[in-house]
Amino acid sequence: MVSVRDILVIAVLLLVIGIAITAVVYTSHIIIDQFRTVDVFINNTEVSNVLDAGDTAIDSSDYIYFVSFLAFFIAICVTGYFAATHPVFSVIYFIIVVIFVFVSVILQFVWDNLSTSPMFVSTLPNLPLTNFILTHLAYFVAVFGLVGILLMFAKKSNEGAYGY
Repeated sequence: MVSVRDILVIAVLLLVIGIAITAVVYTSHIIIDQFRTVDVFINNTEVSNVLDAGDTAIDSSDYIYFVSFLAFFIAICVTGYFAATHPVFSVIYFIIVVIFVFVSVILQFVWDNLSTSPMFVSTLPNLPLTNFILTHLAYFVAVFGLVGILLMFAKKSNEGAYGY
């Protein structure tokens, strides 16, 4: 049952990483804005260029989140394919995935509460991919689970670890 447990772990990791990236982007924008108001840096074009480059680099963390999302999907595919299972357990795995989808709805509500807070509302336009993935987390967990189940149990009889 390694691949099925991985689905819940990935859902929690996606939420934690998304919250962390949002917090880092929020604080870095505050810090960069404070640097822009310092008298020494106001008329300096080199410092202004560096701060603009910092803004751009911080905003690219959304793509890092998306790449980690794709890596988690590939990990589910690989562990689902190489998991040693018997087809009898497919119904149990499906029930577990349905339970995980309900848990991910709770995680999705956590994200909705955080993303609508006044502190993070100004940050979310900089993170459209992160916001989209976490707003639709239950759908992605369902897709991850179904793909994992299909790859676990849709092997030819000689491809499984036990030869079923």
